[in-house]
Amino acid sequence: MKKQNSLSFSDWPALHRKVPALHSASRYRYGRVYGLMVLVFALFALAASLGGELKIWAEIDWLDVGGEGLVVIAALSWLHFLLQWRPPGPVTQCLLAGFGCLGFGFYLDVLDEFIRLGGAGWGASLESVVTPLAVLLITYAVLALSQEQRVLARQQRRREAGIRDHRDIDPVTDLYSGAYCRRALDAALSNSKTATLWLIDLDNFSAVNRYYGFACGDAVLNRVAATLVAAAPEGALVCRYGGDRFAVIANNPQRPGLQGALGRLLSEAIQLALYNQTGDSFDIAVRLAVVESRGGENADELLARANSDILAMKRIDNED
Repeated sequence: MKKQNSLSFSDWPALHRKVPALHSASRYRYGRVYGLMVLVFALFALAASLGGELKIWAEIDWLDVGGEGLVVIAALSWLHFLLQWRPPGPVTQCLLAGFGCLGFGFYLDVLDEFIRLGGAGWGASLESVVTPLAVLLITYAVLALSQEQRVLARQQRRREAGIRDHRDIDPVTDLYSGAYCRRALDAALSNSKTATLWLIDLDNFSAVNRYYGFACGDAVLNRVAATLVAAAPEGALVCRYGGDRFAVIANNPQRPGLQGALGRLLSEAIQLALYNQTGDSFDIAVRLAVVESRGGENADELLARANSDILAMKRIDNED
């Protein structure tokens, strides 16, 4: 079971509750966007009232006011949901700009029900420019969003290897659990009779949690998980086997130099994650055992061989 004071970086609401600085930054981000929208709306209403021509009460079409007002509320609601749900990034910024312009364009339509913006000269031109600009921004953002989703879907396929059972998802890394790894390895050996297992051990990882806290430890585990997903062959299944151990089940045979190359890659990923979180470096040894199945071998026997290789590496390191 996950410790009560541990923290998953995929759980943004819990992250904001447990890290006050992030919660404050989030509120500041919302406040800037909302404040800017209110300021622009208020300044333009003032400029339009000074430069335009106010309509008399009988000229106001209240049905249009209600319909166009609801559209403004809908556009601003979309902007609010983006702030709540989307992580920061170029796609999010483009969507925010698009929905902000869309809300402003609809707001101009509402304002036009009370003030003749054509009398302001620039008012009518602005109304004709803002909404098409919003449509272009949103269209570009949707295209970028589709590319982003393709990348995420490809990563998810690598994590799952075409098998879905979300009851066995690790809450910290979003990889499959150790129990699922055993079942998947048994299934792979039963179906194809051969499999290659990577077993990765992060030695001294518990010291990260002790010195820097579980939030920092979760960040390191997430970086390791993402690195393994990116480095694993197509169709491989990446799992968090337990604690500071990860496992990859692949159909490809072992390639020369794989252990050294992947070990260096994971070590650099860990150090980068630690530096981003703490500004310090920390001694975490990455041990990687790559074993290929033998005829008639089951999952427990293959895992036992991989674990024996890890223990042998530890003994050699301790002797040195």
